[in-house]
Parts: sequence; C-alpha cells; structure tokens
Amino acid sequence: MNPSSRRFAAVALALGSNLLSAADVPLLYSLVTPSTSVAPGNTIEVQLAVLNRSTTEALVDLPGALEARVASAANRSSITLNPSAGSVSMSQKIAPGEFGLRRYMITVPEAIDAGSVILELQLAGVGPTRTALEIASIGPGTGDRMAVSSQRPPTTLMRAEPAAEELRRMFAARLGPHEPIYFIYGADTPAAKFQFSFKYKLLDFEGLGPQRMARTLQFAFTQRSLWDLEGESSPFYDTSYMPEIMYQALTPKPDQRDRWFTWLGLQAAFKHESNGREGEISRSLNTVYVRPVLAFGRLDGWHLLAIPELFTYVTSNEENPGLEDYRGYGNLHLVLGRNDGPSLLATLRAGKDFDRGSLQLDLTWPLRTNLLKFESYLLIQYFNGYGESLRSYREESESLRAGISLVR
Repeated sequence: MNPSSRRFAAVALALGSNLLSAADVPLLYSLVTPSTSVAPGNTIEVQLAVLNRSTTEALVDLPGALEARVASAANRSSITLNPSAGSVSMSQKIAPGEFGLRRYMITVPEAIDAGSVILELQLAGVGPTRTALEIASIGPGTGDRMAVSSQRPPTTLMRAEPAAEELRRMFAARLGPHEPIYFIYGADTPAAKFQFSFKYKLLDFEGLGPQRMARTLQFAFTQRSLWDLEGESSPFYDTSYMPEIMYQALTPKPDQRDRWFTWLGLQAAFKHESNGREGEISRSLNTVYVRPVLAFGRLDGWHLLAIPELFTYVTSNEENPGLEDYRGYGNLHLVLGRNDGPSLLATLRAGKDFDRGSLQLDLTWPLRTNLLKFESYLLIQYFNGYGESLRSYREESESLRAGISLVR
C-alpha cells in the first residue's frame, strides 16, 4: 500500500470511529493535526474542536492536560497533551452550530514508526476521539530533525480566527470578570447605579502541591457608583472603590453529571474599601474575608449556589463608627438558576446583633440578538435595608432599578 493510500485509510478509520461514537450526542469532539508530516521527537500543536450540534447554547469545559496514545502497525506509545501557551480558557459558551477550540502541544515519541499513525484521545463521558498523524522518515545523512511546522492545519471545522490571536498577549490571557458588571436605573434617588469589576491572575500555583485544584493569586478591583442623574449637574452621590488581593482555589469539574452536591472551591482575600471623599462623608475600611462556594443540583441544569461570606475588620472604624452594627461580620449569597436561563441572586446581611437586616435581589434574564451577535442580561434589582452606599451606611432605604448586566 502506497503512502497516499495508507494516509487515506488512517483518516477514514479515525473519522469513521469518531462519527459512530458520537452519532446521538449533541457535542461532537474532533482532533485536528498538522497537514504536513512531522519527525519523531518534535513538538507540534494539535487542536481539539467541539461542535455544538444542538439547538441551544452549550457551556463546555475543554479539558486541561490530557493523556493520549499514538498507535502504528508495530507499536503504541503514551503521550501527554499540554495546553498551548495563550490558549483560550477551559470553559467556553458555544452557540448552536458553532465550534469551540482549544490548542495543545505534544511531543511525538522517538520510537514511533514512519508513516500514517493514529492519535487517540479518551475523553470521560465522550469515548475515544481519533485522528491521523503523518510521521516523517529520518534516514541516514539527513542531519537534524525536521523543523516543527508552524503551519495552521487547513480545516473548515471552525471559523477563521483574527490574526491578532497569534500574538501571545499575557495581559489578556490573565484578565477576567470578578463581581457582576451592570448599569441600572430607577425612580428612586439616586436614580442610576452601576458596577464594573475585574480580576487579574498574578501567580499560578500549578505544579506546586496537589493537582486537584486550580490555585491562583489574583488582584481584583470593583467599583460601584450611585449616580444622581436627576439632580442638578447630575452628580455622583457616592462611589465605593474596592481593590483586593485574593487567593482562589477552584475544584475540577466532576465526572458525574447527575450528582446533587458539588464543592466548587473558595476565595480568601484582603480587601480595602473607600469612597475617596473628604471630611464628614469620608469612608474607609479594611477587611479579610473567606468565601466558599457550594452547588446543589446539576451544574449543567437548574442548581442552587450557596456562598457564605465571613469577614472581619482588620483596622479601626474611626471614620465609620458603628459600621459593624449595620454590616455585621458576614453575608450570605444564594443563587438559583441555570447557565443558559434566568437566575435569581439573593444577598442577605443581618448586622452584628441580627436587628438591622438588608436584602438585595438580582433577577437576570439572558438577552440575545442576531444583530452584531450581542449578548447580555436584563437585570431587575431590588434593595431593602441599610447601607446601599458606604456614605449612608446608617440610613435605611428601599429601591427598585432595572437595566443591563454584562456579567452576572
């Protein structure tokens, strides 16, 4: 059998097994390898593509490091697929009929035979995923091994990526959302309220200690403002600036999708909060908090998140006398919803003596439009209690606002 025939047979075998194993599932996994041959011992990039064949958006966790094997007619070798530097995040939302993509690097075994071989990957709950890989022959006098091909494999399985994706942007790869991001408006004064928040990964503890959790050190920043749009010159009533240094430990996604309880991890942080004002309305405090996250129900369906937050004040509250009477030493966040549907977040605070309760309800509903592929959430927020702003933490208030949330 000539090399072209062997290549055709290997591709047919790999694709045929993939299609048979995924005939009735909504997500189709495919491995894409370089179109050029590679020499044993070289490091190459392969891509794991996931096609959403369902009629609804799917949240897919593309795996981290993976174990696979390369099989020829004469031998088999185990290899490891490691995420490529600058690869996209593990969790991706994939629209109906579209692809998610994650890039990996592998080192071709030294002992593998030349010719067409099968690269086989076993994914939990999915079954084997196979593709063909062409191994170059290294004869006497060829000198150094063939250089690693940087050519992207030509494929119609995915949309074209922007050229800027080839730039390894460290900053962008480490930046992500932290607290909800929204802009809402209501009839009560101050009428408008908005918040934006992000976190940046400073350190990654991968390779240190147990590998069961993704442990990082993050810098986070949140700004929340109350804006008196109806007042003369539309002044800002109050703004809270909240930088923090946070240790985050997240557990891997469970293999069993039908489990009723999942511990998702925890966050622990030193947090500063101030309103940047002077005189009698100046406010400033420092706290240390710990925040575990527990999930009840299916992670890919309806579920309840319970997020108890315990904190203590690490500096005196001279600028905010009696603040602990109103804020107490903890919050409880409860989230009922599903990833692709509505969600209700309830934030409860009782005060130090459980006599100054506060309640905030955030109801969000996904908004999608085909125009420019815009996606966001409709947000309706209700607040009743003390201290919606740091400036007026002693005052009881009630408000109802609605608007747009970009991150919930």
